[in-house]
Amino acid sequence: MAPTPRRQAIVLAVGTFLAFIPTLWAGFVYDARIQILTDTFIHDPANWLAVLSGRVLGMDVVDFNRPAMLASLMLDAAIWGRQPFGYHLTSILLHVANVLLVWRVATGLAHAPSKKSPAALGIPPAVPAAFIFALHPLVTEAVCEPTFREDLLVATGSLGALVLAMGHLPGAGAPRPDRWRSLACIACCLLAVASKESGIAAPLLLAFSWLLFRRQETGAGSGTPSRFWIISIGGSCLVVLLFLVARFAWEVEESKIFVEKPVYLGGTLAAALSIEPRILALCAQLVFWPFNQSADYSPSSIAHLPLPLAVVCLVALGSVAVWLTRRDRRLLLADAVILLPLVPVSNLWPIYRPVADRYLYLPLAGVGLGVACLLDAPWLVSRPRMQRLAINGSLLLVGVLGIASFERQKVWNNSIALWDDTSQKTPDSFNATMGRADALLDAGRLAEAEPAARRGIEMSQGKVGDSWATLAVILEEQGRFAAAAESLARALAVEPALADPDQRVAAAAMEKPFAQRLRRLLDRVAQEGQ
Repeated sequence: MAPTPRRQAIVLAVGTFLAFIPTLWAGFVYDARIQILTDTFIHDPANWLAVLSGRVLGMDVVDFNRPAMLASLMLDAAIWGRQPFGYHLTSILLHVANVLLVWRVATGLAHAPSKKSPAALGIPPAVPAAFIFALHPLVTEAVCEPTFREDLLVATGSLGALVLAMGHLPGAGAPRPDRWRSLACIACCLLAVASKESGIAAPLLLAFSWLLFRRQETGAGSGTPSRFWIISIGGSCLVVLLFLVARFAWEVEESKIFVEKPVYLGGTLAAALSIEPRILALCAQLVFWPFNQSADYSPSSIAHLPLPLAVVCLVALGSVAVWLTRRDRRLLLADAVILLPLVPVSNLWPIYRPVADRYLYLPLAGVGLGVACLLDAPWLVSRPRMQRLAINGSLLLVGVLGIASFERQKVWNNSIALWDDTSQKTPDSFNATMGRADALLDAGRLAEAEPAARRGIEMSQGKVGDSWATLAVILEEQGRFAAAAESLARALAVEPALADPDQRVAAAAMEKPFAQRLRRLLDRVAQEGQ
């Protein structure tokens, strides 16, 4: 007998939560060390009004364009202060909620089970499909780093809107419940876009769902779409558009935090377009075989994917997708969930980070929906033994992914583990090299930190003041004051702003503990020079 929907949901929720328990005891790494440990914005209750009113869109703060994301961090800050446990707990619970939303959408797309189908004999296709999304190692970046949870929130809003819309029953009940359902769909789409720009996919997914499955629903005798769909889709598009207009209209012109503007890959749009197919091929490879995940991808990450090979892979993958969707139109929705969130991060306009695992979080939900549709395909349902074998194979895949996810969580446990792994995966990454130097400095492993800092200086050709400053602090703590003073002089020559560490902290460009060390060195150099 197949497990009841309630039992399926419990198994998915508990299984996902247990799989990410190791993350509960992880520390803060990467951007969280700046935004949560150093920056004071999310810890100041006076900022709640600016965030909830949208006024933060015109302020010079980290994530000014993501008020929903800021609100989630501020709620954690109000409860947990600067203790990482609670932030990780929130992210894991959001991931659990998203897994249940994927399962709910997949269940809604499923054909009614026959008496011979595995849905009647064992596990429904939606369960292993949701688990594939839950435990894929690509989701760990968004789940394990609290300041990357914007992608979790985008998924919550986008998938939540789909679930609400799928629950609409035309002609059933009083009009008021449907109005509330429409307003809830609009609120979900606002949550998505207010969490990250890729949330623009949310109203498009609503429209796509209507076009594929509910287009026949019309208003009473009018021949036009029913009022529910007009309000839900039209209202969602309107609030998303208004938010984007406000986001770009109110953005501060000169930022002390975002001093350097993002540039096109290769320097021009044409160069970026020649690189983007290789990035997309890398994304596809990471979904099917995530052997080279990195916290900071670099040119070496796509060295195994020259442009001709990347184009061939993408064409082949696209051809298979077209062939499958022609036989099962439900896969079109899965394709939309995969592709639409990738548009804002497709490097058609400059962005700070060309590729990251977290960009694939919502697309992986689409992969899960695609797997559910394939396991529930009519040609497979008509062959019960083959379908059962396919479902059992998918459960085996879930086990493999769970092990890989567990191992990947170890990488996000602390800064040294993160930057050691990233340096191995992307040896040409300046961020990884200097991140490792800083982490080793914090751990007091000065003999290892020094060569890492010197490597960073070499990689940047000595043109980055922070790398010289890191070396200076390392040398000073080793008792080599003369060499430290020389490195500090080079740092100030390259970047005079380093003379005021407190200002660097205020601009979210430096962690407070390092600023204190640098200030101590600056004061000592000034005293020695008197």
